[in-house]
Amino acid sequence: MPQALSAHAGSPEALVTRDPPSVEPARGSVQLTPVDGPLIGGTSGSAAAGERMEARREAAVDRVPGLSKSPDAVPPVPRNFAEAPMLIAWELTRACGLKCRHCRATAIPHRDPGELSTAEIFRVLEEIAGLRPHRPVMIFTGGDPTERPDLSEILARSVSLGLITAVSPSVTPRLTDAVISGWARAGVHTVSISIDGSVADVHDRFRGVPGTFAASLAAARSVVEHGLPLQVNTSISPETPGPLESMAELVRGLGARRWELFFVIGTGRARELPALSAEATESVLVWLAGHAPAAPYRITTVAAPQFRRVREQLAPSGRKAEGPVVKEGRGFAFIDHLGHVAPNGYLPVDAGNIRRETFSAIYRDSPLFRVLRDTSRLKGRCGRCPYREVCGGSRARAYAETGDILAEDPACPYQPEMAAS
Repeated sequence: MPQALSAHAGSPEALVTRDPPSVEPARGSVQLTPVDGPLIGGTSGSAAAGERMEARREAAVDRVPGLSKSPDAVPPVPRNFAEAPMLIAWELTRACGLKCRHCRATAIPHRDPGELSTAEIFRVLEEIAGLRPHRPVMIFTGGDPTERPDLSEILARSVSLGLITAVSPSVTPRLTDAVISGWARAGVHTVSISIDGSVADVHDRFRGVPGTFAASLAAARSVVEHGLPLQVNTSISPETPGPLESMAELVRGLGARRWELFFVIGTGRARELPALSAEATESVLVWLAGHAPAAPYRITTVAAPQFRRVREQLAPSGRKAEGPVVKEGRGFAFIDHLGHVAPNGYLPVDAGNIRRETFSAIYRDSPLFRVLRDTSRLKGRCGRCPYREVCGGSRARAYAETGDILAEDPACPYQPEMAAS
């Protein structure tokens, strides 16, 4: 794992910066397929961009009677995640048969011989099952977790320990109806399938293998037919997903329980992709906030914590978005195939390794995780923002683009000073 840092050496300040990435993700003006009129590209975080976005938001608010334009007071984080995370994503392997353009793991065709063994995984699962005050939800991912022949054993062990267990496979020939049926019988709670466009051309080009779109639809339908809750994952970038209305209709037609949108960060292969501008990101979030109340599925985002701010700004006066605030190091942790623990798969900074330390010690005590839970250390607009407790910006994106995990999020155009005035 790059940028390995000791979990217990040095001060927190030593963990928050590094040299800027050697490959600079292209930002510049980017236009996404319109979701509610054209999206305007622009320089992230500029005052002009903020003014245009405020006007756009006010227009949206004016169309719905009773919506508040004021952020008002922001409530504190509703749950203390200092002791245990709510979610743990576990990359069981980096092997994968797809060639996704945005792959944060830069997946490889064959398994790494240094991967954690079945016994090592079982040992850590037993520790995780004993965490309090709550047991985390386990999400087994990759690469492609079906590349591991012991995947069924791992899932069964997780379920037997009383952990809510989800699996996020790649759609390859390994993902069969029989495999999905076995997961249902084992007690898996949720299966997520990635669909990055409403038409084959968009999805297959992004995933790098022709025919993946049709196979993904078939896999999603198999998940539902076997009685498993389906989550559809969609990457948001200048290349995907096309018209959001069409994508939303596809998710509804598949019978998904949740639609999770991943706002692509320039890590791994995605460093070669153009980035979405702050204004385009905000426009997508405003559209999602308007779509969510009537949607038959729950909408969540990854790498766009400002969705919480957008929802609260567009909510009826005094109403706050519900649910705990979960983000990098603050309710969320990531374990890679070699046992390294990081705040997020898109924030590849090593806080420790479960082969040498307990997971709980890394999560609770590593300087990296502790500094990420301290919002008073945030810099720039994120540090001055009245929404920093319920948002705080994407630390992964700040790190990828500036080398500083505490810098302001370049994908957010919100100007705290303008809002205050």
